[in-house]
Amino acid sequence: MILTLFKLSSIICLLMITTASANEIYITQSGNNFNLDVIQDGENNQVKPINLTSQMNGDDFTLSISQKGNDNLIEGNVNGNNNTGDLRQTSDDNFQRVSVEGVNNDLKVYQGTHNDGTIDLDETGGHEAYWTVYGDNNDLGSYQTDTNRGGGGGFPHHLSNIIEGDFNTVDHTQMGKAGHDGFVEITGDDNTVDLLQRGNGGQKWADIVLTGDGHTVDVDQRGTGSHSAAVDLSSANGPGYNLSLTQDSANNQSYTMTGICNDPNGCSVSVTQY
Repeated sequence: MILTLFKLSSIICLLMITTASANEIYITQSGNNFNLDVIQDGENNQVKPINLTSQMNGDDFTLSISQKGNDNLIEGNVNGNNNTGDLRQTSDDNFQRVSVEGVNNDLKVYQGTHNDGTIDLDETGGHEAYWTVYGDNNDLGSYQTDTNRGGGGGFPHHLSNIIEGDFNTVDHTQMGKAGHDGFVEITGDDNTVDLLQRGNGGQKWADIVLTGDGHTVDVDQRGTGSHSAAVDLSSANGPGYNLSLTQDSANNQSYTMTGICNDPNGCSVSVTQY
């Protein structure tokens, strides 16, 4: 199914799709106060692409997209303010890429679910997600879980956040077996990053680079398998940064920390390895 929507100012649209065949949705939306609810329950899914034929322009959106099995793919542009998004994929190949430009947006990506919409129930989807964000005061959550990945195959979880702006909050959670790759890069001030990687088997790897003042970063890597983290923080002209890093494993644990701190009150760094 291919569907194009175009609604102008203050129109609410509800779309429900439950076909179990090849599904495709192209969305172009301009205007405010737009509600979109999509369920794809089988087989090829999609909702693409990340260009002019798939973007949403306006404020005060409520987006809910759920893909329940098979090939999956979500790509899209959100340009506006005060929007709320909930994008979920359970089982099979998965993939998400989201571009956001605006302020005060609250957007969540789930692959396998948890935190805490639960589900999982074994999984082995191809969990891979990418964020690109321009703007301030955005709340971004990404959650990947796969209990069976170690025994059922599949690549490690991969999750990337590239952000430019101030006062953004990033909640980055990867759980399950067979490895987690996490990357966060932010340019701006007063941003908060909470990164959790937990599970038995595979490597936990995190690369965090924050340029600007007043950042708070909490990295927690737990479970068997090696843990590796690279953190690069700077506070050149304003309040210092706060870093807490925990690695809890009987296997190899390593980290590198690079920091520039020009705050006369100093910066805070805490590292705990078990």
